[in-house]
Amino acid sequence: MKVLGIIVEYNPFHAGHLYHLRSATDLVKPDFTIAVMSGDFVQRGEPAIVEKFARAEMALRAGVDVVFELPAIYAIQDASGFAKGAIGMINATNVVDDLVFGSESNDIENIEKIASLIFEESEEFKIELKEKLKTGLSFPNARRLAISKMLDEKAEEMRYSNNILGIEYIVALKKLRSKIKPHIIKRIGSNYNDENINSIPSATAIRKAISKGEKIESLPYFSAEILQREFANGKGPVFFDDFFDLLRAKIILLRREGLEKIYGFNEGLSERFFKAACYAKDSKSFLKIVKTKRFTFTRIKRRMMYGIFEIDREFISRSNESGPQYLRLLGFRKNSSHILRLISDRSSIPLISNLSEFKSAIQNRNVDIALAQEQLNFDLKTSNLYRLRFKSMDNICKDAFRKPIIYEG
Repeated sequence: MKVLGIIVEYNPFHAGHLYHLRSATDLVKPDFTIAVMSGDFVQRGEPAIVEKFARAEMALRAGVDVVFELPAIYAIQDASGFAKGAIGMINATNVVDDLVFGSESNDIENIEKIASLIFEESEEFKIELKEKLKTGLSFPNARRLAISKMLDEKAEEMRYSNNILGIEYIVALKKLRSKIKPHIIKRIGSNYNDENINSIPSATAIRKAISKGEKIESLPYFSAEILQREFANGKGPVFFDDFFDLLRAKIILLRREGLEKIYGFNEGLSERFFKAACYAKDSKSFLKIVKTKRFTFTRIKRRMMYGIFEIDREFISRSNESGPQYLRLLGFRKNSSHILRLISDRSSIPLISNLSEFKSAIQNRNVDIALAQEQLNFDLKTSNLYRLRFKSMDNICKDAFRKPIIYEG
């Protein structure tokens, strides 16, 4: 039996995602495909446009067999933390043979060279990186230039989002000494941040069009149907701007002293955040006030999320060191009961489908019980806050773990 693993956000599922999924299955020819998917908040530091259950349904209707939720503490981190969580989950199943991810360059040999350099972290590399950071560059740019110098300019691919994630996936596999084999597929269509609508638009362009009330003709029919249903039921669309007032209030209440206790608030960032909260009229002006050469818009957005949720450094550190402590099932297809039983038997962390079984499940596996509870509590907190933006939710604090998992016949 062959099992394919993929890491996704599907925010929302579009034609490029369908191409990736079909190409991956053509390449690996798996018996089953397992996806690890971001929940209600995603890696670029924003809320997903529709909730995780709707996006899990998109994945299942596209042909994915099982969808697990990436715990929120990993979903809103940078590429390294995101990869540690996603790869940690896929590896923990102990059934996945192959990982396939999208890439702008389609050069697996060079991506693996870069990943090896980061993984080995030689003294020469650390010195070069430190020198680049001293110039005021952001960490991603400083690391790219350090690697470029060591690999004779072969790290320019690190300018691109999917390549960066792919490199971190391979680094994470190396750290876990995983037997999973990585493969890449050339990304097609618009660039990650391209906001223009064309035959294969980016998720960024699709979300922007939805915010303007425009109809998107190029979405797979099932994706369009699910979006339309969710919007009609008052469950979206949800946008980054929807949380700006909450963020500003949180910053003013915490002040600079409180912000400095939160993960990621260093190098004078707390002062810039407080100033922006006092002056900015909206999220766009807030980002402009805070932005520096070292801090990109995406990095700032993530820290805005860290501020809203008051994430401390220890929680991030323990999560990244120990990895995810459970496999949260969001949905599965009718023919997937065999692979679910296999995962339940073989996985190094428990498979969870509802809250009532959580405590007994984590006690029966060799996991950090305190960390598992903390990761779960954070998932519940993010889900409840996300649903605050729904127009039709009677009880926003109704436990998201009690919602039936998605079943695709």
